[in-house]
Amino acid sequence: MNSAGAKIEKAVDFRYLLKEWKSMFSPSTMPRDIMAGITVAMVALPLNLALAVAAGVDPSIGITTGIVAGFVVALFGGQRYAITGPAAAMAVVLIEIAHTYGLSGIWFVGLIAGLLQIIAGLLRLGRLISYIPMPVIVGFANAIGILVMFNSLGDFFGLPGKVLSNRAEGAHVLGAAPFIPEFIKDVSILFEKVVLHGQANYQAMAIGILVIVLAVLVPRLTKVVPGQLVAIVVASLAAYAFHFDVPRIINVAPIPPIDLLPGLPVFPLNVGPGEFQSLLLYSMTIFMLGSIESLLSASVADGMTMSSRHRADQELFGQGLANIIMPFFGGIPVTGVIARTAVNISAGAKTRLSAIVHSLVLLLMALTLTRLAEQIPLSALAGILVLTGFRLIEWDEIREIWRGSKTEGWVVVITTLAAVAVDLTAGVVAGLLLTCVLFVRQMSSVKMVTEGDDMDERLSAGQLIPSCKFVRTYLVDGPLFFGAVQRFTETILITQDLRALILHMRAVTIMDMTGVETMLSIHAQLRRKGVRLVIAELPGQPLELLRNSGALNVLGAENYFYDYKEALLDVNEKLLTTVCEGCSVGLKGNKSVKDDGPKDCRLRSALLMDNSRLAKILKNRMDRSQKMRTGQFEAIKRDITRLLPVKAEEDIPDALKDTPIATLLKCQNLGQVESSLSDSPELIIGMCIDYRKSLTLPQNCAYVIRRTGANMAGSEFSLALALSAGIKYMALIAHNHCIMSDPHTKREDFVGALTTHHGWTEAEAKRFFDKHASSREISDAIDFSVKEARRLTRLFNGARIVPMMFMLEDNMLYLVKDWVEEELGKDPLVIVEEIEEASAASQN
Repeated sequence: MNSAGAKIEKAVDFRYLLKEWKSMFSPSTMPRDIMAGITVAMVALPLNLALAVAAGVDPSIGITTGIVAGFVVALFGGQRYAITGPAAAMAVVLIEIAHTYGLSGIWFVGLIAGLLQIIAGLLRLGRLISYIPMPVIVGFANAIGILVMFNSLGDFFGLPGKVLSNRAEGAHVLGAAPFIPEFIKDVSILFEKVVLHGQANYQAMAIGILVIVLAVLVPRLTKVVPGQLVAIVVASLAAYAFHFDVPRIINVAPIPPIDLLPGLPVFPLNVGPGEFQSLLLYSMTIFMLGSIESLLSASVADGMTMSSRHRADQELFGQGLANIIMPFFGGIPVTGVIARTAVNISAGAKTRLSAIVHSLVLLLMALTLTRLAEQIPLSALAGILVLTGFRLIEWDEIREIWRGSKTEGWVVVITTLAAVAVDLTAGVVAGLLLTCVLFVRQMSSVKMVTEGDDMDERLSAGQLIPSCKFVRTYLVDGPLFFGAVQRFTETILITQDLRALILHMRAVTIMDMTGVETMLSIHAQLRRKGVRLVIAELPGQPLELLRNSGALNVLGAENYFYDYKEALLDVNEKLLTTVCEGCSVGLKGNKSVKDDGPKDCRLRSALLMDNSRLAKILKNRMDRSQKMRTGQFEAIKRDITRLLPVKAEEDIPDALKDTPIATLLKCQNLGQVESSLSDSPELIIGMCIDYRKSLTLPQNCAYVIRRTGANMAGSEFSLALALSAGIKYMALIAHNHCIMSDPHTKREDFVGALTTHHGWTEAEAKRFFDKHASSREISDAIDFSVKEARRLTRLFNGARIVPMMFMLEDNMLYLVKDWVEEELGKDPLVIVEEIEEASAASQN
């Protein structure tokens, strides 16, 4: 439930963007943003070139993509620090599309993926990334790293035959099968060329190794210049100085002048249905990759800055807009990139201006350094990609997951293998399916603890209240759903020689309809065997499901208890008055009962003990039940004509329905505890301090004020304080057998306790009692509750204060007829008739 002051973020919020745009021009942040933009541009330049080559397109397309996409997402994305451009995750898929459909296929796939990202943002699906398990994400990243490294090995070894797609190419450049599904075949081909036929260019390998070494070592020596840029420059100079015969960018695709004028892209419209379906599948893959990496990058930026969190839906919108625009500028699909975003933050970025400066600096370098960039060896770019791929593999997370859980470690392995051997989408799907199977398996391990298990303290009530030999309690620990019902059923139905079975279900947090049907099936089978099924302490969601499905009515409301101890007492009482009457010989007054109970019964042994507290409790309960059945309770006979019982929802007066008073009555009398928690209390309860009164209430639903005899005199400030929170209803609950109805009968005990244990003189104790007893005396509890409710209503006339009676004999709340007639305008006789008619109808 959202608090009143909480604001729901819009999927696409232009007011938020306007505020972000204005912040870019703050004089206090502009210098740091400019320096950060320059730094990240120097890092991005070699990566954009390398990733364009890795994607199978001209290097110039990588630069154009970085310029345009970086600018668009900086303006419209949901993370102010994000740097967007070509990414390694995209490259391993785009090279498949480039080899099969050419650049026009890449444009089509990027356009569809961008539309899907915008739709996902508008539908507020940005937070779904949090539902992808960490082992799947780690396996996904590992696969990308492996594929990036492998796709770069051809250039790293200087193998001939590099082919790139350019703006003029259409579909089926190579006519080859998709790249990744033939991973094993491609590995064998590479092995054959390098090892068997000796086609490796050792000069190219030296350049690649030099780039890797410098890219690792330079950042350890200085942070002023990006290590990858230094590595590319030094390696290119070395190749030129030593006249190395290695493939260079100019040999495969001369870099034309940068053209940022938009144009209409050419899409592969002549493909057949099968090829069109394949392009749509690629679009889904690009959509998933771009969304996952962008949102992960935004989350990483949140953690690094510890500032305001990103807006996931806005980020999807910005990324989708960039991917839709890219085909019109001849670019390739993009994503937010973790590494470049981290560099941006580390360099001191404060606003979106740094990403815009990054694009402008890339444009400046593209205009001035094109001729030099053409001389970069392909093996130098391959070295950058091999290092990038290696760093993409989550080495630390792999060790952590494997140490923590071998099972989840296998999820990482399966995800990685499927993504590498088939494709990235298949890897994610395989990881998710395996995770779901393992989750169901883990959740299906429902634990059944018996009452005799001393290791579980949650059944400690069974030690205080011994149960009959023919009663067994199971503590059900774990969710009860389709994956767990078989073991649950098998465990319960193996029981033998039982009269009652108690399921202590406090630890059952989840139940589905399969669990409901299982409960009903067990109930039916046990009933045929003459075994009573009792349920205790079932939490909110399972209880609400049983109630809404009607299963609770089938199980019987008399077989459900909110307290496990009460369930044990009720089961013992019912057995002692029926089939186990022989064990009740230990109860006073049952001397006529034949002592034929089993000698090994814990309940019988406890009842035979002198001064057994359990014997007293059960004796009182059995006497109470007997008198209630025969109508012998004097208090009930005297007071019941003045009260209105509430035994069904229909008994609640219309004026009180759908109010906190109705909630109280349904909880206490009908056992219908609401499963949802209130954010704040909606009811005030005034009641006596008597320990014999306990109410069943939902959490957080009420303020409870206890005063002797429920006399609120002197508590007016507490009431006003509670009412100031906006509460409109109060239940004023008196009870029968209240000491304050005639406190003078306790004068001798009162004086004796103060003088004997607390150091008072007898005169002081008597004066103190006489002073306060008369002012606190309530005489008739029903009359007093009505008078006190009227007094408080005059004092707080904006609140409805409802007098009630709590009957100790049945733990039920009753409404007062006089108050109902006066306040609600309904003849109590009519109410009684309606109650009797409803009761008769339910019995029929």
